[in-house]
Amino acid sequence: MPIEIIDCDNGIGNIIVTRGMVTDQELIDSLERHLTHDKEKFKKYKYILFDHTALAKMNITNETVEFIAGLCADTSRVNPDSIVAMVTNVTYGASVDLIKRISRLHELFIYRSCWETRLFRTKPQAVRWIKEKVRDKFKIDNLTFA
Repeated sequence: MPIEIIDCDNGIGNIIVTRGMVTDQELIDSLERHLTHDKEKFKKYKYILFDHTALAKMNITNETVEFIAGLCADTSRVNPDSIVAMVTNVTYGASVDLIKRISRLHELFIYRSCWETRLFRTKPQAVRWIKEKVRDKFKIDNLTFA
């Protein structure tokens, strides 16, 4: 499965993992299902980690990037306090276009959503930042990401 959505830390965290090749429709379907169907569950999230470290190819158009950014912006109003990190250090051999699209998606997140968002090259950097932010903002320690 190219997109896996994992709830962590007893439902206060969420990791969205992409791997291999992801298409427009797969990304739209997964995120729509996740972000719009269970708003009560989504309200509990303190952090969201988009992990693209295993992503090799993403066939998405600019229109899809715009749609996803809008979807996330709408969802951010349900839970505006979440901390969001996105890891862009994709697998070896990934195209420069892929990195540009992920960066563009992150840029749109920043401007359209209420979330405090940051882009990282490695997952350990993103995890460290999330732990610091969740501790400072919500007074929650010992996140396990499991």
